[in-house]
Amino acid sequence: MNVEEYIVARVNALMHTQDAAIVLRLEGGMSNYTYVVSTRGKKYTYRVPGKFAEKFVDRVEEWDNIQEVNRLGLNNATSYVEIISGEKLAEYVEGTILSETDVVSYNALSVAALKKIHNSDMHFREYNAFGRLADYERYCREMGFTHPKEYLTLKGKLEEMRDRHSDVKHVPCHCDYQPTNLVVNGDKMYVLDWEYAGMNDPFYDIACYGNAGFDKALSLLEAYVGHKPTSEELRRLYFHRSFQCLQWYNVAIFKDRVGLSADLNMDFNNVAAFFFGMAQDLAGKYDTL
Repeated sequence: MNVEEYIVARVNALMHTQDAAIVLRLEGGMSNYTYVVSTRGKKYTYRVPGKFAEKFVDRVEEWDNIQEVNRLGLNNATSYVEIISGEKLAEYVEGTILSETDVVSYNALSVAALKKIHNSDMHFREYNAFGRLADYERYCREMGFTHPKEYLTLKGKLEEMRDRHSDVKHVPCHCDYQPTNLVVNGDKMYVLDWEYAGMNDPFYDIACYGNAGFDKALSLLEAYVGHKPTSEELRRLYFHRSFQCLQWYNVAIFKDRVGLSADLNMDFNNVAAFFFGMAQDLAGKYDTL
């Protein structure tokens, strides 16, 4: 049984029907298989985490996050979550995925959603960025990988940046606020996939926009603060985006080491090199701002 047949069978079982049918697979991300499925005249998404996804996501924490964010009306309704496997059935949100647009035209909607999150009374666990990074590094070492000297030097520089910005107040954050997780329907912005939500510097969410191009993150920052960003505000953004690239570097190294380059026909070594180069470039510009 392939993944599409499996999803149809699961949706039929969960919805007590026999008419479930695959509509399409949603693109984006390096960890999950997410499909749009129709049944009983309505559309849903069904997520099946990929191999080793449990290394990077705490499903109990994700479920807690969903309960918190439900109060804001920003996410789609979750119908079912299986804590052990991480499979999830949720209502499908009609609209346009922000990554399929020029992105910057929707800065006002995106800022409104971000401020609704950041100014809310939601409480998540601390995101603990460098603690997560340490876990990702350990996963790589357990697969026989040795981080090169250039990596250790860059990480040390990022630790210095972290200490410089340690007095920033942490607020509720999505922590994966990239355009592939945002859907626009008219004047409504939906924020999906709360797996990584945590208490964090709000600029971390803005930096996630860098997945669509760092220029998008810079544009969103200006819209968010309401003025031309100061040098200190730019440094915070560059720091967080550089750090995120270093995280994804480790994720890509791990995925290659466990055989996913062959399984998914994607050269994760090249992905790792791309993110490391980006992390170096952004960190190198930090002191020039």
